[in-house]
Amino acid sequence: MTHQGTSKIFIRSTITSLCLALTLLTASAMAQQRPNILLIMAEDMSARVGAFGDNVAVTPNLDRLASTSIRYPNTFTTAGVCAPSRAAHILAVHQISAGAQHMRTRSFKESAYRSVPPAHIKAYPELLRHEGYYTFTSSKLDYQFSNVSAGSGPFSIWDYEGSQPTWQGRAESQPFFGFVTLTQTHEQQIFPNIVTLNNASETHSQVVNPDQVLVPPYYPDHPDIRADIAQHYNNIFVMDQMVGKLLRQLEEDGLADNTIVIWTTDHGDGLPRGKREIYDSGIKVPLMVHWPTSLKPAGVNFGSIDKKLISFVDIGPSVLTLAGIPVPGYMHGSPQLVPGASTKRDYIYAAKDRLDGFNFRERAVRDGQFKYINNLLPGVSGAQHITYRDQLATMQTLWQQFAADKLNAAQRFWFESRPAEELYDIGSDPHEINNLADSAEQVATLARMRTALLDWRGAVGDFSEIDELEMAKNFWPNGEQPVTETPQVLINKRGTVSLVPSAVHDSVGYRVNGGAWNLYSKPLSLPKNTILEAKSVRYGWAESPVIRVSINASD
Repeated sequence: MTHQGTSKIFIRSTITSLCLALTLLTASAMAQQRPNILLIMAEDMSARVGAFGDNVAVTPNLDRLASTSIRYPNTFTTAGVCAPSRAAHILAVHQISAGAQHMRTRSFKESAYRSVPPAHIKAYPELLRHEGYYTFTSSKLDYQFSNVSAGSGPFSIWDYEGSQPTWQGRAESQPFFGFVTLTQTHEQQIFPNIVTLNNASETHSQVVNPDQVLVPPYYPDHPDIRADIAQHYNNIFVMDQMVGKLLRQLEEDGLADNTIVIWTTDHGDGLPRGKREIYDSGIKVPLMVHWPTSLKPAGVNFGSIDKKLISFVDIGPSVLTLAGIPVPGYMHGSPQLVPGASTKRDYIYAAKDRLDGFNFRERAVRDGQFKYINNLLPGVSGAQHITYRDQLATMQTLWQQFAADKLNAAQRFWFESRPAEELYDIGSDPHEINNLADSAEQVATLARMRTALLDWRGAVGDFSEIDELEMAKNFWPNGEQPVTETPQVLINKRGTVSLVPSAVHDSVGYRVNGGAWNLYSKPLSLPKNTILEAKSVRYGWAESPVIRVSINASD
């Protein structure tokens, strides 16, 4: 099994990436400094935005942002649930090739573990940090090789993790990359007890009523379901206000003219048969890239729409290229968000694996018209009693109506045993209701999509070829987290300090006189009587012990 991926299918060359970066920015912008890049990611939300054609949504800030952006309406996550999707995004490799496919690694009852990606694979923000960018993120990590909360992941990725993510901690004129998660649209925000609390707040205005919403055909038209969808829209309105706040802060700090803003969501709607699934309701998301006038590439039209296929694994390579940094060959994506990228995708891919205590193994491929799903564990129903999801009034109503035999065929399908293969014509069947896998008219399409999926699985490698327990034991022998070895500190006669990892791909950090931890990238020149501390980490392993030395260099 290979875990490197394939350059022939997915990867732009490093040289091409650099050429794109050089042609991207105007000469004046390049002369000033590298651009700041701010990635804003809402949770659990499909394209329920006015600028993406939703006439119910109240999203004035996102609509305004879209007017100076390129919109990508055919963007897809690699999973229908947050942790696997976030792992694929941050590494720019599919979660199945990094052992990050199950939801979540720490909730595996037989033996909790963390994903241990191949040692050479680095999160793309770490690559940015290595090249001088200040990197910051909000409190939610959730990459599978970390836990959810700030401080639980590798120290090497971010300069700052916390509840108040900001660019203000950087050095003067230092470019930044920020990744901010907005939680207002999370599935939990539709739970009845949370809704009661939120509705008591003036910030949670009720801008959409239940009678305004459209009910998809895989739901019965029921008051409780309408109420949940309406609440989701109201939560989206609150999230939109937070986007506006972030954009205003950029303006107030004088950074808007040199900051590229990317807005998207981590997967589809936090509603049943959306979140956790690899139907379009679970993986199709909105994405837009805002260009300040000073950085707008030639040929880019504000407010335009680009309908090409975008995968979440394309975000990292795109950001690196925008920053003028080569794209590593192991990444499965390419810089599709960079205007002028000549190679377009033929397919996007997605996967669904264990959710809580329920085992699934589904793989999907989609082109511009068709979706093919291979259920490697056929016979399993999608609608399992997941305790967390069952708190939704919509889920409770669906269970009741299923038990009372009140659901029609389209609504009942999700509750029944799934076939080994599913094929949908998205153009005529956007809700993926009519399975065409047995259609005599689609034999050629089925064969083509089946081959595309098999080729992809062979190219990227799939850790699910082995049982999760065996994989967990390989990552953490005896159920214990391995510890990274301490780096060496080498000092020459002039006092120049080099930090050498014990394993070539370990990430090394240092701090001086008890200050903040920095990512080591080149030899250090330190004054006499300096206390230097250093440590290493491999993703999924514990940090090494800290080594502490006193620098007593001669003048």
